[in-house]
Amino acid sequence: MLNLEFFTSQILILAQEEGAKSSLQSLIIIPIMLVAMYFLVILPNKKEEKKRKEMITNLQKGDTVVTSSGLHGKIVEFKDNNETVVLNVAANTNVTFDTSAILKKKA
Repeated sequence: MLNLEFFTSQILILAQEEGAKSSLQSLIIIPIMLVAMYFLVILPNKKEEKKRKEMITNLQKGDTVVTSSGLHGKIVEFKDNNETVVLNVAANTNVTFDTSAILKKKA
């Protein structure tokens, strides 16, 4: 009977040690995943957003652009301190958009 209690206590001790190892591994994996997510997701998005903002600040009258809704038009004028832009989308048809709605400049 004594041997059975001894083996049971040894098994419990080993299980606790393995539990401590797995929790330590979990604590190490979480920061590694966060760093990987930063380099794979957040950093490229920041670079892309920076390029987009630069493109928007360099827009001029006469540039052909595409809005985030897919509308193609030529810039006629800027309003409200470059916060809004008027696009000519067809003959005698002008539409006003926020400048932030411009997705890209067509070449």
